Amino acid sequence: MLADLVSVTTPEGIPLAGAYFAPANPDPSLAVDAVLFFHGDTGNFYGSLYLDLGPRMAERGLTFLAANRRGHDHVSNGVRGGPLAGYAFESVDDSRADFGAWLGLLRERGHRRIAIGGHSGGAVRSAYAQAKEQFEDVVAVIPVSPGEYNHEGVVALHGEAFAGPFRDSERNVAQGRPDVLIRPGVPWGSTWSAGAFVDCFNQDNRYSVSRHAADTGRPTLFVFGAEECTVGGPQELPVCGAACRRLEDLAYPHVTVRVIDGAAHGYQGREEALFETMFRWLKGL
Repeated sequence: MLADLVSVTTPEGIPLAGAYFAPANPDPSLAVDAVLFFHGDTGNFYGSLYLDLGPRMAERGLTFLAANRRGHDHVSNGVRGGPLAGYAFESVDDSRADFGAWLGLLRERGHRRIAIGGHSGGAVRSAYAQAKEQFEDVVAVIPVSPGEYNHEGVVALHGEAFAGPFRDSERNVAQGRPDVLIRPGVPWGSTWSAGAFVDCFNQDNRYSVSRHAADTGRPTLFVFGAEECTVGGPQELPVCGAACRRLEDLAYPHVTVRVIDGAAHGYQGREEALFETMFRWLKGL
């Protein structure tokens, strides 16, 4: 299936690209008419998982927009002539403007009943942005495999391997060097600037996914892979397991948690199961 390549510009002037999958026969019985979905950290809209979900959704009568956030790839261009962007320099708070820009495009195309979601770091951002902005046209939220950004929890999981780089990053920020790049290897393998690392895992837990899940104000589906949540397993991603268990314990009335057997964080080989889990839930709204 072909997709329309689309683009928007954030209020700060950052260009973002995406792929818009439109159904040949929209299903009017669905409670949503479009899904806006953000990629994971250091990824981009054309990751294989998102290009798999798009055609599947469109074949069932639902528009799917796989979209870049400004934190696509490790490092990317930002505002023309301005500082670098990309995941290494991104704040979770930036997602409010990024989602807002893409929702504007969907409104221009006639969509008024929109689900927002994302994978991994994009999942964290979907819950956070909706909790903060209460986007009027958003009727559902679908975070897939978010991590729990809780400072004390990450220290408990990773000890000095995390705490040491965090202290170093705090010093760099305090000394006016927020753009120093680090690669600590935990909570996952990525490159951060000191400023972004301190912001993401701040001791005030400003981006805790379980905290913001309480305030989405919409039916919210959290999906996790069983393998990423299995303590001590070869595919374990501890912050995702922590998020899954915390959300299950909190049992917010508007939140559903689903765990897909045999799925790791990237859902390789379990793409169809992820799609069916998402679509059945949307169908039931």
